[in-house]
Parts: sequence; structure tokens; C-alpha cells
Amino acid sequence: MAKTKLPTMKRKLRRVAVLLILFIAVTNFLYLSFDIADDDGAPGPNNLRQPRASAVDDAALAHIPRRVVDTWSRREYLIVLGIISMDNEERRTRRNLQRSTCWRFPGVATRANDFTGAMLVLYVFGRHPSHGYEYSAALLEEASQWNDVVALQMNEGRVTTNKTVGQYGDWGDEVDVGMSRKVYMWFDLVHRLFPTARYIAKGDDDMFLRVPLFVAHLRLLPRRGIYMGLHVGSPQYKKMGLPGNTFMIGWCYTLSRDVAEALVSYEPLRRLAYLPYSKERDEESALLRFHSEDAMVAWFLRTN
Repeated sequence: MAKTKLPTMKRKLRRVAVLLILFIAVTNFLYLSFDIADDDGAPGPNNLRQPRASAVDDAALAHIPRRVVDTWSRREYLIVLGIISMDNEERRTRRNLQRSTCWRFPGVATRANDFTGAMLVLYVFGRHPSHGYEYSAALLEEASQWNDVVALQMNEGRVTTNKTVGQYGDWGDEVDVGMSRKVYMWFDLVHRLFPTARYIAKGDDDMFLRVPLFVAHLRLLPRRGIYMGLHVGSPQYKKMGLPGNTFMIGWCYTLSRDVAEALVSYEPLRRLAYLPYSKERDEESALLRFHSEDAMVAWFLRTN
């Protein structure tokens, strides 16, 4: 009797093992399905379930010809400036005003001079809700004309206030958090793409920059520990029960390479930057000043 029971027991164990394997496989499939559905397509370069950094970089540069990227790799820029903008007509007008004025100063690397100069300027975008979270045909045409468009794989936030372009105020939490995500992704991208750039900067699409003076100042600065801009203060976080803080206003501020690398290495910021906006994360976002990209950078530097 013992000899006949042994094969029966083995068959039962095999059935249990097969069922367990199937259970694990189905559980993992469902987990990944829910995880992907909750994302807005912003792949974190160091997330094991997401594409690696090279794939993220390639996606951001999808609308820049390969020969242009190769040209950049042969240049040694003093500074790379990212202008945070949006895919709409009002912002396009401002971008073209910058291209026809301050980006014609000597020292600015553009398509017209085969990207030769001390400062390279790129425009940074997310996918706008007004175009169904796709990049518009007008932006793709603009990218083809100027070769200066960085198309991040993230969605812009939806406007929830009455603010209009050119007015002070805020666009609502979803837009503000989206701006911080975009700024973080810019610094995260650019320090990899331009490994020899000494400084990395962020600017607005409605500011004017005297480039020769700006570059002359940069050449006098140390290469490390730099956080430069117009110093201001704000009590805006007091309504959330948090202290106000001072920072370099977001019109234009500059970080040395080591400071930018420290910023994008900070895991709490990285986690928020590669997650889509959620009202449930407002408290966590406020603690990191994630509702204001310029305050976010200063808060990190002050507390780390």
C-alpha cells in the first residue's frame, strides 16, 4: 500500500506547484497592468520596470535630428539653458521673440551657427491637454525649423484657475506640480546629455537675457557649489502650516554641475517627479515645496 500512495502524493505536489506558479504569474501580470495604467508615460531612468536612461534620453530628443545631437556631443558648452515652455500659441509667440532677440547675441549656440557658442538654449515641453496629450503638429514643425525642442514623455497639468498668460498668480496645483516635474526631468536629462557642461540653468519663455554679460559672469565663477539667480522670498507655504523660504526666482537660475547632480540624486524628489499628479500626494508635495519649482530647488539645497 505504501508503494502505491507515493506516486499519488507526487502527482498532488506537482499539481500544487503548477497552481502556485500560475497564481504568481497572474498576480504579477495584474500588478504590472495596474501600475502602467496609473502612469502618464513619464519613464524614470532608474526604475527597473521602466526603460533605461538611454531610452528616456532618446525619447526626449525624438524631434531633434541625430546629426544635431552628434554635433552637440562634439561641443563643450559652458552652460546649457532649458527654457520651460508649453505647446500652445501664446507660448510659441514668446519663444519666437526670444529666438529673434536674445538668442541672437554672440555666444549663443543655435542652428544658424551650427550650434557653436558658449551657451546652448533648448525649449522643454510636456504633452498638453489641449492637444489630447499629444505633441501638436505646430510644435513638430517648430522643432524641425529650430532643432531646439526637448519633448519629455510626461503630461502637462490641467489649468484650474482664471490666470492668463502674462498675469501673476498660479495656474492651479496640477499645473504647478507639473512644472516642478518638468524642471526636475530637465536637470535629470541634461546632466547626462552634456557631461562636459560646467553649468546648467532653467529659464522662463518670457524673460530677456543679456547673454554676453551673463556668460562673462559665469567665466568668473567657481565650477562647484554655484546656485545663482535673483534672490527673493515667499510666505506662500504658510497657508499649509509650513515656513516660507527664500530662493532664486524661476525667471532664470543657474546651478553648477555638481549641484544639479545632487538635486536629481535626491530620491524623494525623484519619486515625485516620475509619478503623475495626484491630489492625494499634495501634503507630500508641499513638504518638498513641489508646488513651486524654484522654491523646490532652494528647499533641497537648504535642507541637504
